[in-house]
Amino acid sequence: MDWRRAKTLLIIAFLLLDSFLAFQLWSGRHEGVEVGEQFLSGSTNLQDVLQARGITLKVETPTDTPVMNYLNIKYADFRTTQVQTLPNQSGDRIGNVLQSRFHEPIPLPEDQREALKNRLKGQILFIDEYERDPAVTDKDRIRYLQQWNSYPLFGATLDLRLVDQRIVGYTQAYYQVVNKGSGKKVISSLTATRTLIENGFIKNGETIDAIDLGYYGHTYDAEIQVLAPVWRIWHAGKVDYVNGITGVIEKIPSLPKK
Repeated sequence: MDWRRAKTLLIIAFLLLDSFLAFQLWSGRHEGVEVGEQFLSGSTNLQDVLQARGITLKVETPTDTPVMNYLNIKYADFRTTQVQTLPNQSGDRIGNVLQSRFHEPIPLPEDQREALKNRLKGQILFIDEYERDPAVTDKDRIRYLQQWNSYPLFGATLDLRLVDQRIVGYTQAYYQVVNKGSGKKVISSLTATRTLIENGFIKNGETIDAIDLGYYGHTYDAEIQVLAPVWRIWHAGKVDYVNGITGVIEKIPSLPKK
């Protein structure tokens, strides 16, 4: 037997085997990445998507998918004579919004949830139709949202301005519902959240702080405005809206440059 030739053949065989095993290892790793990506895009479990992207969900996702309507609304006409009857304040209508300043600031009561609204009755129009927005926690303001059929109207805000734990004034928008469209069942909050994640609005590593169902619409130069059912999702200090009927992300128009 030619041992030198046999030794050479064995070396070549081992080299070929090593190359084959290296290729298999590389192929397996590459295939694993593809499987992971396919799993991420195809998984129906939101928790899997959140975990894969390092996104923290700090609230329970609402499970209701009620029947809701598009709303036709118009802004309230805050008339000067109406505002002048309100005690302890001077107010002006700026566009569709009322801005008012208290002559004597109002101290915050200890129980803000109940006592504050009671204290402001008679001093702020339609105060009974607003509820506290827990998602807004600024030190210099308290935000309320007008309610319609127990759902918040995200554009109809009542912002109480604070200085040293006293209310010095407020800014208020109020909607009058003119009519409504036919009802349709809204998409789930899970679908809305995934839409924002998959379209890059919620980025890897962010935190989702609040998910709420209500109504929202862009403001146009027209007397009648349209509000759509939306899921409002707060994440990393930002807010996005997903249409509850169509599933489309409601992009806020850019403000014109001054």
